[in-house]
Amino acid sequence: MARVGALVMVVLGHLGLAVIDRGPDGAIRGANALALEPGLAWLAMFAPMPVFFAAAGWANASSTPRSAASRLRTLVGLGAVVVVLWSTASIVEILVRGEGGVVADGARIATQPLWFLAVYVPLAALGSDVVRLAQHPVASVGACLAVLAALDLARFGFGASEAVGWPGFFLAWGVPWVIGAWWRVRWQAGWQHERRTGAAMAVIASVTALGLVVFAGYHPALIDVVDGQRSNTTPPGLFTAVAGMVQVGVLMMIAGELDRFAARRRGLFDRAGEASVAVYAWHLSALALCAAALAAGLWAPVRFSAGWWLTRPAWFAAVLGITGLLAVATAWGRHRLPRDIRPAEPTNVRIGVGLACATVGAGVIGLLGPRTLPTATVAIASFVVAWWCLRSAGGTPVGN
Repeated sequence: MARVGALVMVVLGHLGLAVIDRGPDGAIRGANALALEPGLAWLAMFAPMPVFFAAAGWANASSTPRSAASRLRTLVGLGAVVVVLWSTASIVEILVRGEGGVVADGARIATQPLWFLAVYVPLAALGSDVVRLAQHPVASVGACLAVLAALDLARFGFGASEAVGWPGFFLAWGVPWVIGAWWRVRWQAGWQHERRTGAAMAVIASVTALGLVVFAGYHPALIDVVDGQRSNTTPPGLFTAVAGMVQVGVLMMIAGELDRFAARRRGLFDRAGEASVAVYAWHLSALALCAAALAAGLWAPVRFSAGWWLTRPAWFAAVLGITGLLAVATAWGRHRLPRDIRPAEPTNVRIGVGLACATVGAGVIGLLGPRTLPTATVAIASFVVAWWCLRSAGGTPVGN
C-alpha cells in the first residue's frame, strides 16, 4: 500500500504542479508552480519517493539477482516501451530537422520518471545483500550519511565538480531502502516498537533537516524547482537522505493503521500495485501529449486566471484519461506477446548484463534524456538489451 500511495502522490503532484498555458505572444509555455511561487517550494520536501524506496527495501529483502530478474523484466519491459517510442520519435525529429525540438523536449519530459530504475534495479537484485548491511542499521546508515556529508562538503565547501557527488546517488536513495529492509527483518522477528522508533527517527531527522537548511545552505525541496537554489536531486546529497528518514519515520508511525486498512481491501491493492507502476511510467507521456494538443491550437487560458482554474478538472481528467488508456494498452499488448515455449535458463552473466544495461539506460534517461541522437540511441539499446537478457529469467514465459 505504501508503494501505491507514493506513486499516486507523485503522479498527482506532477500534474498539479505543471502549469501549461498560452503566453501573451500566443505560444504555449510551461512552468512548475513551485518555481512560480518559490515560497511554497518547501512543500516539495514531502515528495514521496523515499517512501517508495523504503517499501521496495521491505519487499526485496530476500531477493537475489536470479530471483529478482523475472520481476525486474516486467519493469524493464514497461520502461522499454516508453523509452523506445519516445526515443524513436526524438531520433526522427533530429534526422529531419537536424536538431531536437519540441518532440525531443517532450521525450525528455515523458521518459524522465524512469530514473528510479537506476536505483531500483541494482538494489532489488542485491536485496539479500542489503539485508546483511541492515543487520547493523546504525553503522550502515551512519556510513552512508558520513560519505554523503563528505561528498557535499567537497562540492559546496571546496568547489569540487558536480560529478563528485554522483556516487551519492545510490547512497542517498539507498538510506530509505536499507531502513525498509531492516524494518522487515525486525518485524518478522516480532518487533513491537515500530511506532516509537518511527517517531524518534522522524523527530531527529526533522531537526537535522532543519539545521541543514538554516545553517548549511540546503534548499528544502526534494525536486529541482527554484533556479539558483542548491539541488537536492542532481545529484542527491545529504539532505535527500535525511529528508527520506523523516518520511520513513512517519511511515513507521502509521504503518499499523495502513496495514489494517489494506487488509480489508487486499484484492484492490494487489491490482492497484501493478497498475500504479504503469500509471507512473506513462503519466508524463500523457501530459506531454496534452501539451502538444494545446500547442496545436486548442484553447488554453492564461495561467492562474479564472478560466485556468475552472478548466483544472478538465485538464486533470484529460491527462489521467490518456494515462489510463496508455496503461491499459501496455497491459493488453504485454499479455499478447508470443510465449516462449521453452524458455532458456539464463546464465549469471546474462542476468548481470541485463541488470547493468537497465541501470545504465535509466541513468541516461534520468540525467540526459533522449534529446540527442547519441543519448536516444543508447537509451533504446540499453532498455532493449536489458529486456532481452531478462525476458526468460527463471523460466518465466515471456507473455507473463
